[in-house]
Amino acid sequence: MLKEERQSTILEIINVRNKIRSTELSAHLNVSEDTIRRDLRELADGGFIKKVHGGALANPKTPEAIHRQGREPSPEMKIIAEKVRPLIQDDQVVIMDGGLINEYLVSLFDDHLTLTIFTNAIGVADRLAEWPGIDTYLLGGKLAGRERISCGPDTIAMLKDIRADLSLLHISSLHHDLGLTNKQREVALTRRAIIASARQTVGLCLSEHLAHIQPFRIADADDLHVLATELDPGAKALRHFHTKGISLL
Repeated sequence: MLKEERQSTILEIINVRNKIRSTELSAHLNVSEDTIRRDLRELADGGFIKKVHGGALANPKTPEAIHRQGREPSPEMKIIAEKVRPLIQDDQVVIMDGGLINEYLVSLFDDHLTLTIFTNAIGVADRLAEWPGIDTYLLGGKLAGRERISCGPDTIAMLKDIRADLSLLHISSLHHDLGLTNKQREVALTRRAIIASARQTVGLCLSEHLAHIQPFRIADADDLHVLATELDPGAKALRHFHTKGISLL
């Protein structure tokens, strides 16, 4: 993980939880406490947080623009969102997972688009609120701080009552044989429920997350109907997915 990405993650966690200890961040991000202390010092010097002994606090004087600093989608994320946009049609029922790709995707919607969207992501819901033609439902549950999504039994119970046309799933690890995985069990179970609640699932996956494996299984690779990456569909890195009946974007 690059320093900028790591510091963005730290900032998200602090803004959600309001306070965090250095030891927790070190374990969560799998880096040394010295690295975390340097990150916290730089964020504090920039006015993003308040550094305290053993950790950090959210800065209540930080404007919203600063809170969102570092959450701009990369060019690769924008490519994925632009590939997926044509799949979204008027009058669909859609489940949108979290992630910057889905947040950016909302900005590509047309003014006249009419949809019903269920989301477990605070950032996605915030952006959807700007669109008058879209009925938005924010799914409740335990908040997974880093990803700013709800997950766990309450979220899963709500998803069981939904029958969607399309789900747009953020993927952080995808292996052609071992499938979709995540490092948090509750997030994995919630994403499994998202797949089960939709007639068609579109996986949004940066190529750097291909061939990765995390501890908790979400689903098999061929439970995806469509896989969107920033790569050309004929790229060598995608060759194993061609044989699984997955449409590649």
